[in-house]
Amino acid sequence: IKGIMKSYWEWNKENFDWHFDSQKKIEDIQYVGRFVSDELESSVQGVIDSLTDDDKFSETQIKGTFYNKESQDFMEGYYNDLETAGYDQNNTGGRQTRNLPPIFHKMAELSGLDNPQIMFLEQTPGRIIPWHRDSYNNYRRNFAKVSDDTEVIRYLIQLNDWNWGHHVLVGNSAIHQWKLGDIHCWEEGIYHSTANSGYWPRYCMTITGIVTNESLHKSLPRHIKI
Repeated sequence: IKGIMKSYWEWNKENFDWHFDSQKKIEDIQYVGRFVSDELESSVQGVIDSLTDDDKFSETQIKGTFYNKESQDFMEGYYNDLETAGYDQNNTGGRQTRNLPPIFHKMAELSGLDNPQIMFLEQTPGRIIPWHRDSYNNYRRNFAKVSDDTEVIRYLIQLNDWNWGHHVLVGNSAIHQWKLGDIHCWEEGIYHSTANSGYWPRYCMTITGIVTNESLHKSLPRHIKI
């Protein structure tokens, strides 16, 4: 892909104040707590059983149309980074869906985030979500319809226990040995990636929303009963 922006990675290093130092000893991720329910595991299995080939996606393929020129420039820069690194449709992505049962919408409601948007992700062995940052442009402009300076955050909820080969790297911090329902978040602009080099699928959900005083990451970590 030959776009105006040659590298989204290089653009971010010039425009965001994250440290961009792989040797820096710093904690780039926040543990928020854990969603707890006797029905959560079976509900996850129900979503898994409903996934089809139509839910497949690749980080290197465009689905849909760009909603503005800025978005197109950013994504072209990201695709150039992926192409240079050697990623393709066979080693990125997985399956994802927003068609989720009520328990997942309840989790979004309990997150304390305003106008939450949810997404379920299946990451099978050999699949990677490459090093990237979340811009929230689509969320702000098309979903929530708020200004660029509105504070938005994304919660990552693990939907199965950690297993060997499951990787989540956020900035200079790695997560491992998580439990079903664990919630993490990080500041906007921090690069992150996930990978599955194990033998078992990895499942998670994201909740993206506007930060409020009641947002879970504003208080000490705790268990949240669904």
